[in-house]
Amino acid sequence: MENPFFFGKTVTGASFINRQKEISYLTDNLGRGQNVIIFSPRRYGKTSLIKHVIGQLSNQKILTFYFDFYRITTLEQFYQYYSSTVIASLQSPYNKIFSMIRSPIPSLRPRLVYSEPAIPSIEVELYLDILKKNSTLVELFDFVEKYCIKKKKKACVVFDEFQEITSIENGLLIEREMRSSMQHHQHVSYAFLGSKYHLMNHLFTDKSRPFYNFGTRFELDTIAQEVWAPYITRLFKKDGYTFPAEACKRLLTYTKGHPYYTQLFASEVWEYYRTLKKIAENDIDKTLLIVLQKESHAFVELWDSLSPGERKVLSALAASGSMNIFSNEFMTRNRLGAVSSVQRIVVELVKRGLLLKKERAYELTDPLLMHWIKIG
Repeated sequence: MENPFFFGKTVTGASFINRQKEISYLTDNLGRGQNVIIFSPRRYGKTSLIKHVIGQLSNQKILTFYFDFYRITTLEQFYQYYSSTVIASLQSPYNKIFSMIRSPIPSLRPRLVYSEPAIPSIEVELYLDILKKNSTLVELFDFVEKYCIKKKKKACVVFDEFQEITSIENGLLIEREMRSSMQHHQHVSYAFLGSKYHLMNHLFTDKSRPFYNFGTRFELDTIAQEVWAPYITRLFKKDGYTFPAEACKRLLTYTKGHPYYTQLFASEVWEYYRTLKKIAENDIDKTLLIVLQKESHAFVELWDSLSPGERKVLSALAASGSMNIFSNEFMTRNRLGAVSSVQRIVVELVKRGLLLKKERAYELTDPLLMHWIKIG
């Protein structure tokens, strides 16, 4: 039997775990035209989730467009990738697409190319002097809205890793023109996904930024243990494993329901005990060491990049779990020094995505990094 657990890539089909409430909420909001800002740390499954939502919206005959900011570094790249993505998503004959584009976006020069024999696609060509004109960006951002009006349709545009707009050359220009156009759109909803909380928060809650309060906030959490347990147990039993409830609970105690790590951990258990097909609770502890060893290179590289003060704060949190870092008890017990110094360290760790604030307490976003630090 093949290993049934998947991680490190977009999850689809039976491997996609639950998230029914999240899918329903996002589909409802985006389907009725509400813009949504989706926050979560990396590897929580944002992309897998939004692609399921896109599927639901498509079933409702809503046009969907998915755009990933991750590798965009210049204004020219952005323009070409965004326009190509929009064009590729339109299910119309090429001659109709050409006429539809040339009218609302006269500065865009589409052309038909053949990257493979008999497989045509459309590329766009433009000049940098044209890009410098704000009107070109306005034309681009208004295109989907105008198309929907003409076709009497609704659409949803998804921007994944949207916080990367802050690192793009002329990113603020793009941001400003996006908001200027999109705030008037009545037929298109927008979803903005991000994994760097501090940047996303800055983009959408800072009154000086163009996207201030542009949509409803949605924070994606880990998956509950009561959802994971039957899924994991079912897959092990399906392949003939003896996998008691205590072992499953132990596994989930280590991963805290983190989507990526839960799949990774379960995959390692499945591989390590595939000949015995009998798993006890203490076998989960042994597997933890195997998983930490495989992840060790990344953890060591991260640890080496930290200052002594950052290491001390993370070590204290790893030993204590989620706590109010600035309480007298925590500060004194861990000898963290001045509150002002610790505050600066915590701000930096949040920026790097290593800490996440939960109400009045902070916790490590990576549950396995926590165990790696504890084991030493």
